[in-house]
Amino acid sequence: MKPIWRAREFSTILILALEVLFFTWYLWPAGGGAHPFLNLDNFLLVLKYSSIYGIAAVGAAIVIIAGLIDLAPGAIIGLTSVVTGYFFVEAGWSLPAAMIAGLLVGVLAGGVSAFLVVKIGLPPFIATLGVMGIWRGVGFIVTEARFYDLSSKLPQDWHVAGVSVDWAGPIIMVALALGFHWLMRTFQWGRAVFAVGGNETAALFSGIRVGRVKTLVYIIAGLLASVSGVVLAVVQGQGKADLATGYELDIIASAVVGGASLTGGRGSVLGAVLGALIFGVLRNALPQIPGATFYDRMIVGVVVIVIVVMDQMLVKRSRA
Repeated sequence: MKPIWRAREFSTILILALEVLFFTWYLWPAGGGAHPFLNLDNFLLVLKYSSIYGIAAVGAAIVIIAGLIDLAPGAIIGLTSVVTGYFFVEAGWSLPAAMIAGLLVGVLAGGVSAFLVVKIGLPPFIATLGVMGIWRGVGFIVTEARFYDLSSKLPQDWHVAGVSVDWAGPIIMVALALGFHWLMRTFQWGRAVFAVGGNETAALFSGIRVGRVKTLVYIIAGLLASVSGVVLAVVQGQGKADLATGYELDIIASAVVGGASLTGGRGSVLGAVLGALIFGVLRNALPQIPGATFYDRMIVGVVVIVIVVMDQMLVKRSRA
């Protein structure tokens, strides 16, 4: 076993810790008042909204490890919220049944992306870019630019098994990250994903069914994006076609910052969740600094470029 400080997740945890320490110091209240950043309610808020990115980032990390890309998770999240809201509010289905219908959106979406990439042979970027536009458009067609108000049918201060629904997203995110980390590191399927991303030709000659691996990877990514969509619909209490617009960058960035190499073959689903928390803290703290909100997107873009440049340098060094 390699030392913990050499693990890719360790550096991500260190970045997250330094980020929290910086904002704790910078936002320290004058006169000993309540801290606007370092408090339990704000901690829950960061976890709750980071989980929307984090759950989908687990799927994005698996896709990137396999040497692929997926630009559709944001659109899948939005369409899932619409389908869940339609069946729960308009069709009168029970919430669990409506949630299952929403999750099937992700399975279908992942299957379509896999078909275009594996069977038709389209480049993953082009295929998932087109799929992104299709699913976003379907959401607007279904809703006709309206939204479904789930909050009107959900109980106030809702608890499940004694736990507030606000904790549902973070609990699901952690459970999925641990579960898929175990699958990726323990089972033959996980090793096949790394092999396909590292060298597809070598994986093919070693007997790995590359097409099947890619198909399953896209279906899993679509399903996890739908899990994010269901969580978002329940937490925000609405199903709306334009929800999660622009989330693609945040989801992919979370996976990349967490250690997923865009060249494939390397990455960590636990790191993807940590990456989502890094951006979650950033998005939570910046609005508390006057004028800093305008730097939000710029900082995300700079961080992604810096991480990718560092990753490319490491790849070149390893090949030297």
